[in-house]
Amino acid sequence: MHGQRVFETPHGEIFDQLKTIVAKHYNIGQVVRANRNHRGYINASYDIEVERDGAKTQYLLRQYRSGTHEKKICFEHALMMELLSRGFGLSPRLIATKHGTTYARVAENRQEGKKVSFVAVFSYLPGEDKFTWDDPLCTVEELESAAEVFARYHNAIYGWEGVNNWEEPRIIDQISLMRRKWRVQAQEEGESPFRSYFLEHSDFLCGVLDNAAYFPTKEVYDGLPHLAIHGDFHPGNLKYSKGKISGIFDFDWAKMDTRCFDVGLAIFYFCTSWEVNSDGNLLSDRVQLFLYSYQKAAKEMTTLGPLTTFELQILPQMIVAGNAYVLEWILGEFYETRPDADEFLRYLRHGVKLMKWLVQNWTSLKNLIQTRKYSISAY
Repeated sequence: MHGQRVFETPHGEIFDQLKTIVAKHYNIGQVVRANRNHRGYINASYDIEVERDGAKTQYLLRQYRSGTHEKKICFEHALMMELLSRGFGLSPRLIATKHGTTYARVAENRQEGKKVSFVAVFSYLPGEDKFTWDDPLCTVEELESAAEVFARYHNAIYGWEGVNNWEEPRIIDQISLMRRKWRVQAQEEGESPFRSYFLEHSDFLCGVLDNAAYFPTKEVYDGLPHLAIHGDFHPGNLKYSKGKISGIFDFDWAKMDTRCFDVGLAIFYFCTSWEVNSDGNLLSDRVQLFLYSYQKAAKEMTTLGPLTTFELQILPQMIVAGNAYVLEWILGEFYETRPDADEFLRYLRHGVKLMKWLVQNWTSLKNLIQTRKYSISAY
């Protein structure tokens, strides 16, 4: 999902494994160079260069985290192939294996015995990697372009019903589960600054999840437009060229949910400050620009169109839900995989500060979003 944009050359054993995987499962040539791309925490990604018939080509190779459900990968890949068939030209192509599949099964020898993981190879998108999820303040021009691309994505995929054999809970169905899980996690034994900070603020966070003012009812939620959301649309998952978006990637958090939640989550990512003196503040000027650019672009598209008045009324709640969604990831990663404690404490503090900002500025946020400026009739 997230991570710093850091590249490193894998050591000899890993490099040899990459060469073997590509040679065994793909007809794209021999790997001559590879760099570990710390694009995210969930899966291991490598920028690889292969040589075939004297020509060199770049690809991205992803090894999915052990335990990733195969059906989830099938959903992600089906979505990407559907985008391609619908003419959405900003997402990467999946490179077929020798057997014509979009991913390969790879056996791994581990201490607990042999495990099977999944590997996929993607075309390499043009453009520059410039941002991360915790360094999101792209330029005004880039923010406008991102919102326009997001509207294009939603309108391109709307109407696709996913794959029948995979379904994840919608955010509205996760809230009560989060609340119960957070209360248990807050009481786990052990001392660390992360645990102490979470324990200190867990009652507040669970109280927000308990408060009906911050979430729509399931009946209301069911009436919102549903589609295959990207689920992780942030500046670090985009490529940039001359101030415009040249590519969008990392669809591994995609699932069926509401368009409104996807937009609320994107606003959380694009419009929240990480600066020391304003960490956790939602930046109203960026919210306005993102929404205006999204609505203006979506108005030109006939499939789905811009956010409706009803969706705009729910959008502040979806920003709260987006923050909770990422907090759930932060807590899950910390308690299950034991990552860098200082780094994740920073993430946790950011989420808590934003939640406090949202509660304290709730009325003004609703007034900001529900002005006629963003309504369909304004375009």
